[in-house]
Amino acid sequence: MSKKKEHSTETPDAAKAAKSLSRKDRIIREVKSIVIIVIIALFVRSTIIEAYQVPTGSMENTIMVGDFILGNKFIYGVRTPDWLGVPFTKIGLHVPNWRTPPLDAPEQGDVVIFQYPLDDRVNYIKRLVALPGQTLEVRDKVLYVDDKRFNNADGTKFTTNHVRPDHWQGPNIFPPGYGNKDNYGPVHVPAEGDTYRFGEDNTALIRYLVEQDGHEFYYSNGRYYIDGDATDSYVVDQDYYFMMGDNRDNSWDSRYWGPVPADNILGEGIITYFSWNKNVPLYRLFEKVRWGRIGHLVE
Repeated sequence: MSKKKEHSTETPDAAKAAKSLSRKDRIIREVKSIVIIVIIALFVRSTIIEAYQVPTGSMENTIMVGDFILGNKFIYGVRTPDWLGVPFTKIGLHVPNWRTPPLDAPEQGDVVIFQYPLDDRVNYIKRLVALPGQTLEVRDKVLYVDDKRFNNADGTKFTTNHVRPDHWQGPNIFPPGYGNKDNYGPVHVPAEGDTYRFGEDNTALIRYLVEQDGHEFYYSNGRYYIDGDATDSYVVDQDYYFMMGDNRDNSWDSRYWGPVPADNILGEGIITYFSWNKNVPLYRLFEKVRWGRIGHLVE
């Protein structure tokens, strides 16, 4: 039985159009895939895990300059951005933010990632040494919390044995008059609901708490004003946490600018996923990478 030869009825122009359409569909699919991947990555970055680079040695030897740290943002509650703007610039604006319920509260000894209270576009990473309501004091370089010696992490170090005398007032210490980095305090870490009174408590500390809580503070004609109302006291809106670096003699921390408000806490440092040695030139790439620090747990 003979079989008829089939002929295509598709014209060359139609075939060309179909091929073009097919290429266009592939491009659209690829673009959609990339967009979905970017959205997922941004979701993970903003809710669960975020990468941080460590530029200073304030946490040596726990965390080294050039370490890249993964932080768990989910454990303390996911905090939505409070500032939107052009990346790598100061162009932008503050927006309302909120936080999901936390899985756990920050604990004494945690390595915490937070917004620097004096510039919330800068992230810091320090060790949480005192919780809201506790009393902290440094005596001859030894840290005490509620009169109990703080259990230093294995990586804690001191770069000098020199101890500044307890009567010497450090010029950059906060609050002013609370000693120096080697003999500091005692200072009460503010907790939500604490009442501070003008004339009894440190005015610089009260002003700091008022402004960190988002209120306006000013002094005029012998009276203190908060949000335009004259007052003799202030009730703290949120919990605060006292942070210190493990490199105790070379750490710009809560001894110098104050305790960290709960709203500023972003997450907990968990692992070093990469590490550069900044002192090794780039052409010695294999030596520049600190291979032994990759996978190092932050604790």
